[in-house]
Amino acid sequence: MALLKNLPKVDGATQSDLAFEGNYAYAGAFSGFRVIDISNPGAASQVAFKPCNGGQGDVSIYNGLLFSSVDTPQTKPECDSANTTAANPTAWEGVRIFDVRNPADIKHIASVRTDCGSHTHTLSPAGKGSLFIYVSSYAVTTTSVGPHCQQFHGKISVIHVALNNPEKAKVVSTPETTGVPVFDHTRLEFSAPVLQNTTGCHDITVFKPLNLAAAACLSVGQIWDISDRAHPKVLHTITTPQVKAWHSAQFTWDGRRVTFGDEAGGGALARCRAVDQSTTGAVWTYDVATASELGHYKIPRVEPGVCTMHNFSYVPGVDRDILVSAAYTGGTTVADLTDPANPVELGFYRPGDPIAANTWSSYWHNGFIYGNDILRGVDVFAINHSAVAGAALLQRNNPQTQERMFP
Repeated sequence: MALLKNLPKVDGATQSDLAFEGNYAYAGAFSGFRVIDISNPGAASQVAFKPCNGGQGDVSIYNGLLFSSVDTPQTKPECDSANTTAANPTAWEGVRIFDVRNPADIKHIASVRTDCGSHTHTLSPAGKGSLFIYVSSYAVTTTSVGPHCQQFHGKISVIHVALNNPEKAKVVSTPETTGVPVFDHTRLEFSAPVLQNTTGCHDITVFKPLNLAAAACLSVGQIWDISDRAHPKVLHTITTPQVKAWHSAQFTWDGRRVTFGDEAGGGALARCRAVDQSTTGAVWTYDVATASELGHYKIPRVEPGVCTMHNFSYVPGVDRDILVSAAYTGGTTVADLTDPANPVELGFYRPGDPIAANTWSSYWHNGFIYGNDILRGVDVFAINHSAVAGAALLQRNNPQTQERMFP
């Protein structure tokens, strides 16, 4: 792998997720989001920064509408808000909606409050100008929770957006997380007085062609039938004892397999040390039809810093299952998981000069790899390998919303 471009972050805030549409990448942060021109990836450039307080800033994009998650209580929904606490009865958290069709004139057009805020969110297109949003949240800490956040949250929020009237977006259902047991916070393996047991989902990935979703719900992974977008039904609940915290998910582009990520240590501990097992903080792959376990993968190098596999995606339109993943201080890894029991790393990049890696998200998009790094900002990488030759091009790419199928 080669680093082509780094766009340093614009302030001291933590950088988070990424989404892509047309010639732009949208990079989230706890302080707002950036619009980056990627028409020439090796010379990518920032064209706008929208300051908007409230982490984590998980972002997604759909036809010029940008959605951003807020999981820290705010004094008000508008972007000039300040952090507050649950003691404030009017505190707001949820999903903000922006019109970004003109990066020079970004408009905040709506805000939708959701119980327990929005740690992450996932777009679930339904056709006919209709878009649903699955909002994941939970209360594993007693701090940074809003007045409408219960310890045992036990549900998701579903927002409906009419694309011809996005200003009227609203919550239309709050399905219970059926079959999700209480998450024992001691599985994070560190102690803090603010930690508590909870229920809820951390992240959800939608595979639209098969009307499926994969939900990483802290204590288990699940596969859902989302034929009825507002009322998902559980098809499989997956338990793997070695997984400490079910964090993220991604389908292979043929829909046959699903990969879940384990954020062992809660993104706060080193889990790629010589003493750590290959199973700790790994990604785990399962058969979608049977939910049977097929294998796991973690970076094959010792990394003394905070490290687990984090946010990831598969390369579309190739004949192998090639995963691109962030690994915090382990940087970015590219691995062939076609045989999940015998994974092979194809390449990696761990930036170290002048700022070391602490990569939150790494995704494949239209021939390049993009990373959003907590400390470094946005990195653009290239990899020269036959396994990714001829990969499909996507006009829109929200990594947690897989809109096409490549058998």
